Amino acid sequence: MLFSLKKEYDHAIRICGFLAGHYGDSRPIPVRELAERLLVSKPFATKIVYQLRLGGLLASEQGKYGGIRLRLSPRDITLYDILKAMGMGRMISECVLEEDFCPLPAPCKIHGFFMEQEASLVKVFKNRKLAEFAFTEKDFKTSSPQ
Repeated sequence: MLFSLKKEYDHAIRICGFLAGHYGDSRPIPVRELAERLLVSKPFATKIVYQLRLGGLLASEQGKYGGIRLRLSPRDITLYDILKAMGMGRMISECVLEEDFCPLPAPCKIHGFFMEQEASLVKVFKNRKLAEFAFTEKDFKTSSPQ
């Protein structure tokens, strides 16, 4: 496998997908409830929510009926936006990250290949809208046999 998402990135997409499913609801979703519904520890969910809030994707409301919600429409958020908010940098190889990583002289065909693959992957993430991945707790329920 050439590419693997860190757990934080995967969960950030899931959290945003859940919030997208509730976009337009009158009340924000408390982090505690979000963590319970998505089967994530509250500290881990809190860490991810904090990062997404810093990245400008989430808004939070304080108080007894507070919680979080998407700041933008799910149609205006891409998977790339979520990954970027979580701090994702280069995806494919360290040789793409650091200029002096590879001891081979330029131009390196392998480096060029990794650059092409990364550009292709970034394009895919930029072309997929969060609205495509929206879900609610109802999507987890299976119909019972009658």
